[in-house]
Amino acid sequence: MCRTEQEQEPERAGGDGGLTQDAAFTALLEDSAVDLYENAPCGYFSTLLDGKIAKVNSTLLVWLGYTREQVVGRMSFTDLLTVGGRLYHETHYAPLLRMRGEISGIAFDLRTADGSRLPVLVTSAVKTGTDGQPLLIRTSVFDARDRRAYETELLRARKEAEKARREAEEARLRAERERERLQSVLATLQRSLLPPVLPEIPGLETSAHYHTASPDRLGGDFYDLFSLGDGASSSATCAARARPRRR
Repeated sequence: MCRTEQEQEPERAGGDGGLTQDAAFTALLEDSAVDLYENAPCGYFSTLLDGKIAKVNSTLLVWLGYTREQVVGRMSFTDLLTVGGRLYHETHYAPLLRMRGEISGIAFDLRTADGSRLPVLVTSAVKTGTDGQPLLIRTSVFDARDRRAYETELLRARKEAEKARREAEEARLRAERERERLQSVLATLQRSLLPPVLPEIPGLETSAHYHTASPDRLGGDFYDLFSLGDGASSSATCAARARPRRR
């Protein structure tokens, strides 16, 4: 009997711990639906079919800097949009929402009370009655400032990489043009070291071919043909056959 009681003690302790955890979990679920709506981590608002705002949560009001009295019944969704956002809403957002009944993940900039812009992602759905007729539009608004900052930084890095690529390509082209110019100058200088034609020496047939050691370097290579005078034909022949030095 005693052993049985000892075995049951931990079970009761474990059971009490489980009950405590259940009670704590239940307490977390006691938040009211109103509180969950008002203080949700994203913005919520509902509009009539004409776009007039009929309901808005505290989260969105804090983001925008407006009071509930300034918004509900007085402003429409398009009043919160920038000029470009209004145009997109009229030409794309609203027609797609009417056609599909829902639309999600659309990027807008909302105008805050102080005139600044708040980048957001918007999801809307049309609520219908039992007869299938649309009653109102429910919209969720997600803060996209961090995402916008990331996209801006990514775009900046991409522009810098593209600029560096263009600069590298321009430097390569400049180097190519400079190399071609240098080769042209060197070729002119090298040709200036050569006789335009070989002199004619009686009794001697001559020919010559000149090939530069490098198109990018200027050396002292040159050649010429001349007679050494009477009785020196062998020397003249050697001079005629001599190949230019390459440096």
